[in-house]
Amino acid sequence: MQQYHFLKIVTQVKIKYMEKVMEFVDGRMNELTRGIVATPDLTYLEAFAKANHGSNDYLLMQMAIQYGYKMAMEDITEIVVPQQ
Repeated sequence: MQQYHFLKIVTQVKIKYMEKVMEFVDGRMNELTRGIVATPDLTYLEAFAKANHGSNDYLLMQMAIQYGYKMAMEDITEIVVPQQ
């Protein structure tokens, strides 16, 4: 009985922790669509790089950084949320 109670508490803590992680990730993902530099997807980033012929490299760099951050949040989501 004591082991069951312990497992129940551990499960509740894990659920609470995962809810907080998902809340954090959702908040960060929503922030990426706002601001002066919006986060692109890969297709837009490739088209921008091809079209600018080397100009606006700072803007391209910032977009790439944000795209990498977005990919990291998506990776965390894949780990946290079980795939069905």
